Amino acid sequence: MRLYNLNKNFWLIAPTNSRFFILLPLFYTIIIQILTGFPRSETLREISASELLLRFSEELFDYPFWLQDLSHFPLFFVFSWGWAWYLRRANNSRYRLFVTIVLASGYAILNELTQIYIPQRFLSLGDIVTNLLGVTTAISIHTFVLNRCSLKTTQ
Repeated sequence: MRLYNLNKNFWLIAPTNSRFFILLPLFYTIIIQILTGFPRSETLREISASELLLRFSEELFDYPFWLQDLSHFPLFFVFSWGWAWYLRRANNSRYRLFVTIVLASGYAILNELTQIYIPQRFLSLGDIVTNLLGVTTAISIHTFVLNRCSLKTTQ
């Protein structure tokens, strides 16, 4: 079904007049990869990394472990909303929904798997679950709101 009159809801659907808007979810994906894949300061010291990288790493890991785990939910909620915002801008088809789910869920798992290759980091099933909860919640809410707006515009 084609979406009409949703450009006034910028937070729900990316404008369709430019592919430039793909940069927003792409940029956010890069930020998530940097934040979740950054090595610990001990590893950076071993390779004589710059003081700036050491400070960034220390700040990144200077809060309780349980809070680090919980931070995955909002990170992946915003990630999934961003991709749903861009990918579902032209229409509200099941195919676009499927692509959004596969992309967001696949990256949520892949993101955690990459930590196997970073010294002093590890794969965490809890993080995968939290990532996927963020993905599921964002896509569910986005789909619900998108469908509600689509129904209002067709009535």
